[in-house]
Amino acid sequence: MPGSKEEYMYWGERAHGHENNYLYIVGPTINQKLKSWLLAQFRDTYQVLELGCGSGNYTRMVANRVKQLTATDLAPEMVEEAQNKLGGYGNVEVQIQDCYNTSFEDNTFDAVLMTNLLHIVKDPVTVMKESHRVIKCDGRAVIVDVTGYKMPFFKKMGMVFRYMRTWHRPPPHGMNPSPGKLATIVKKAGFTVEESKLLGKDTKAVCIRARKVK
Repeated sequence: MPGSKEEYMYWGERAHGHENNYLYIVGPTINQKLKSWLLAQFRDTYQVLELGCGSGNYTRMVANRVKQLTATDLAPEMVEEAQNKLGGYGNVEVQIQDCYNTSFEDNTFDAVLMTNLLHIVKDPVTVMKESHRVIKCDGRAVIVDVTGYKMPFFKKMGMVFRYMRTWHRPPPHGMNPSPGKLATIVKKAGFTVEESKLLGKDTKAVCIRARKVK
């Protein structure tokens, strides 16, 4: 199932200023918590693929902790933004790839990173199955998705207001994931979930680490 034109056009239209707009919508506090969690997932030996890198916000967070990072997105405008932001990292390559159907060989990467991807794609199980295909045996999937799940009502409404004020309409596909819901999607793709947690006090994010076992 290839990524739809509707999906990549929506995010391509929001590429300019994406990182600042995203931080305005979710707030800086959750981003710091996510950075701490992400840095704990990687070591210098990883060959990492990032699906849905957007403008490179989270790519930049982990770039110094991995040996080689291939950051990908389907929207050309996002790829251009990420290339401009990540040009100083010699271990990072940014390219256009479809997260439903990448061009990489089976069993290529030690880890796949997905941040704020699964909750905005039409078929997250297919995306996870593609991740499973390109990850080496015993490799890991590292997943982060901001969510309204268990957010205080007025905080959630505030985030929705900021989103609509900034990006005017919701994405063509989307869900409000809980740790259990996201873990179920990951397991359907053949992974074993090692960690599933909800981070954040006001803005929330689901964080999952999963492993491809033999």
